[in-house]
Amino acid sequence: MVRDTTVSRFVKRLYGDACQVCGVRLEIPGGALSEGAHIRALGRPHNGPDTIDNVLCLCPNHHTLFDGGGIYISDDLEVHDHQGSVIRVLKRDAGHPIDVEHLRAHRERWGY
Repeated sequence: MVRDTTVSRFVKRLYGDACQVCGVRLEIPGGALSEGAHIRALGRPHNGPDTIDNVLCLCPNHHTLFDGGGIYISDDLEVHDHQGSVIRVLKRDAGHPIDVEHLRAHRERWGY
């Protein structure tokens, strides 16, 4: 699957490159560093779409934790650690729809 960088750039711009979990904006020469994280992974076997409702703006640490199952997000947008404790509520811009089916697929993938 070919990624559409337009989608990721749009979501990252909505949050000013600040992580939706911790709010950190990593400043680097020439701007800021954030990552567009797919909720339901692209490609087989997950077949997640490259759409705005399947992408989050995360710092590298939270992207790694999310992709590795170290954190997950409930339908009410609470962010949980791998032991189930709520650590934060996901920041969400009104212009950023998040499909709960993708959140459910991510939780199912990691057994939550």
